[in-house]
Amino acid sequence: MRDAYTGVPELVVGAWRGYRIWRVSGDRLTAWWYREYTWLPGVSEATCSATRWAVFKGCRSRHPDLPAPQRDCRCGLYALHQPWEFVGDPPSRVFGAADLSEVAVGVVAGWGRAFRGERGWRAQFAKPMALYRAPQLCEQDAQVERIARRYGCEVVGRPEDLLAVAGQRA
Repeated sequence: MRDAYTGVPELVVGAWRGYRIWRVSGDRLTAWWYREYTWLPGVSEATCSATRWAVFKGCRSRHPDLPAPQRDCRCGLYALHQPWEFVGDPPSRVFGAADLSEVAVGVVAGWGRAFRGERGWRAQFAKPMALYRAPQLCEQDAQVERIARRYGCEVVGRPEDLLAVAGQRA
């Protein structure tokens, strides 16, 4: 993350919108890289599970008394500025997942403590706004509908509809 004011999060009025990918577990959305993190219905709040080794104190939380995200850490709820190239037609493998039935793509709104990066942002709070019903992702339409109801977001069937949701003010 590059900006002139190190240590200070960006001030944002409202919420940023961005694109993200999730793994689907039943009717839940889980983080792509850290599968043990399950997004909550409604609003999710970032937590930090990063630890560091202190010579005399052993393994400790990187910033136990501070909210996530923090500049010197990778914590936060992430989204990208631009949609992935597979929003229209995903390749046979998506970021290491060979089974596309466990993949969900969508738009999220993020707010609170936030940091903008070159390719996206990470925020303290985030909420799914829309899920994309791609024929290649999430095998069953019923599954996408069930997940959307659980998370209180809409389902869109065309890439341009997903782009429109991302362009809306949160």
